[in-house]
Parts: sequence; structure tokens; C-alpha cells
Amino acid sequence: MVLFQTVWEFSYYEWGEAISIVLWLTAIVSAIFALFLLSSYLNTRKPEHLYWGISFALIWLNTHISIFYTLIERTMIAGSFYMVQTRGTGFWTFLEAVPTTFFALAVGLFAVGLWKNVKPEKEKIGNYLLYYVIVMSLAIGIFKLENLNIVLGTEDIFIAPILVMALHIPSAILIIWLPLQTREENGKSALAFPIAGVLMSLVGVLLAIATLGILATDDYLFIVLAAFPFVYLLAVLGFAWGTIVPKRWNFAIPGIELED
Repeated sequence: MVLFQTVWEFSYYEWGEAISIVLWLTAIVSAIFALFLLSSYLNTRKPEHLYWGISFALIWLNTHISIFYTLIERTMIAGSFYMVQTRGTGFWTFLEAVPTTFFALAVGLFAVGLWKNVKPEKEKIGNYLLYYVIVMSLAIGIFKLENLNIVLGTEDIFIAPILVMALHIPSAILIIWLPLQTREENGKSALAFPIAGVLMSLVGVLLAIATLGILATDDYLFIVLAAFPFVYLLAVLGFAWGTIVPKRWNFAIPGIELED
């Protein structure tokens, strides 16, 4: 008899199939654009394609981790915790140390790539931004480790969110602001990155609401967790559109030509 059921399972039983499909679509889009961008970098040596390719690869890895844990359901039976191979939900994995590091690094590298393209004359600042993104991403992952917080006598619920905000807020500002500087050249397609940046920020807000107990009623959490994968997919599609369409930094796909 199941004595405990988390909200993650609650969301699954109503929306599981749709959520699974959306996560798979997100993973497929991320994998395809990671391959295209990294291949383009090998041919053109455009640094933004390298950073964005790595970002999409990290998103792909994170999404696959979540998909894997969607096959695992947490149950509490007779007071003992165990894992069974069945269909549960795995959104909580986005908050673990490694996925959190990957997610922070992915968002930060989108900002670095934009800076390298839009502000090439300020290369030194771009390098400092890259170092900042790497160091902060690693710090976020480190302070997500439970053992380290036990040793230091700290709690990741206080330190990690501060580090996350210290990285995500400036990254989001750059993702929104830098493409707008290229509207004369890129036209309407320059809006793709800013929209994606706003959506990715919303992804973080949804996770925070669901895990920090903000307005933690069953109905509200159901809405949050049901909306999360769809917002996540839209953000990834926005980043994908933002890398392939704008003339200033786009890349070619053999046999396909996109117009603004």
C-alpha cells in the first residue's frame, strides 16, 4: 500500500503521455541543433556556434536525464523508500547538482555566444563573461551537493538560489538585450532570442514555485507542473529559431533556406 505520493506523481497520472511526448520533442530538437551548430563551428570557426552548440547539447543531456527518471516512480511502502521501474515523473532531476550545473551553463553560454557576435570589439569582456559563467555554474553544482552542505553546515536552499540568480539574471538580461541591438540587420527574427530568454526564465520560476512550497496547493502545483514541459519546449524552440534565422549569426542547413 502506497503511503506517500509526491506532487510529481500527481502531475504524471493526468498528463503523463503528453508530458513524455513534449520532453522527447525537446530532446530531439536540442540534439539536432547541437549537431548542426557544432558542425557549423568546425566549418566556419564562428565562436557563437560553438557556445550555442554546447548549450543545446547540455539541454539535450538534461532532458534525457528527466526522461530516464520519468520511468522511475518514488514510493514509500511500509515506511521504507525504494525505487521501482515504472512510469513516474522526473522533473525533480532538474534540481539535482549535475542537471542544475548543465542548465546554468547552457543559459550562460547562450549569453556568451551573443556577446561574442554582437560585441566582437569587446573580446576581453566576453572572455571574462565566459569565465564567470563557468565558475558560477560549477559553484551552483557544488553547493547543490548534500554532503558539502553537511560539512559546511549550510543549506543549498539558501546558497544555491543566490548563485543561480547571480548567474541567470545577468545572462537573461544579455539574452534579451543583445539581439535587440541587431534589429536593423536581423529584422523581426532578432526577437526570437529575447522571447526564448523570457521563456527560459519562466521555466526557472515554475521550478522554484513547485519546489520551494510557494502557493503549494495541489491544484496550483498541478497547473505549474503541467505547464512546465510545454514552456520548456517553447523556450528551446525559441533558441533554435534565434540561432538559425537571423542573418548576422545563422548557419546553413544543406537543402534548406530560411527567410526572415
